[in-house]
Amino acid sequence: MPILKYYKQMGFKLQDMNGVGDNNSCLFHERNFLNQISFLEDEEKRIQNSRQALMDWLELIHEGMNVTSNKFESINIKYIQPSQYFFLDQDFDYDYKESVINVPWIRYLEENNAEITGPVILAFDDCQKKSLELANRVTIMQKPVRNNDSNLPLENIGGKTFISSYYIGDHSQMYKKYADMENWAKKNGYNCGPNVYERFVVDYWTTTDINMFVTEILIPIVEN
Repeated sequence: MPILKYYKQMGFKLQDMNGVGDNNSCLFHERNFLNQISFLEDEEKRIQNSRQALMDWLELIHEGMNVTSNKFESINIKYIQPSQYFFLDQDFDYDYKESVINVPWIRYLEENNAEITGPVILAFDDCQKKSLELANRVTIMQKPVRNNDSNLPLENIGGKTFISSYYIGDHSQMYKKYADMENWAKKNGYNCGPNVYERFVVDYWTTTDINMFVTEILIPIVEN
């Protein structure tokens, strides 16, 4: 029957079409169609979320390749548009691999049906302590996907001016970049901090070669 062909074109499975040809009730078709629309809407969201996550990851790879190939490690001023992120406070012991490939964080997101996209961000309350490797608490953050259905609390990043610099290489040596950025801020008439964000562009999720790691350090600033 033609109606069976139309059902198949609309994405119905064989088991969904049982009784279609023998049932003349509009309510039967309405119920089937509404259920299928709901299913397709869920599928559309899932595909959109997956596509966004893949596109954002690809963009990070391109950003990292551009930074490493051109040795972009200069210090710049940039305004960051405000954006909201999932977050979780944790202890921090300078094991960056454990912090980036963060099992408690992944479990926390999964338990709360929270889908994320974009880079891992580690936020520290005290820039000075972090530069001296004395910070022992961190907030891990990642951006929700567009179709976010989770009720987890969100925290803002941005809406202000930062000094920014990329750091290329082993995370254990990143403290040296902090000193350069703090000195640059003083020379140019800025106070920086009190907090700092480390944005992991290329990390353990992408490569095992620590020489290819790219991290953007973002420190809020105000003029003296």
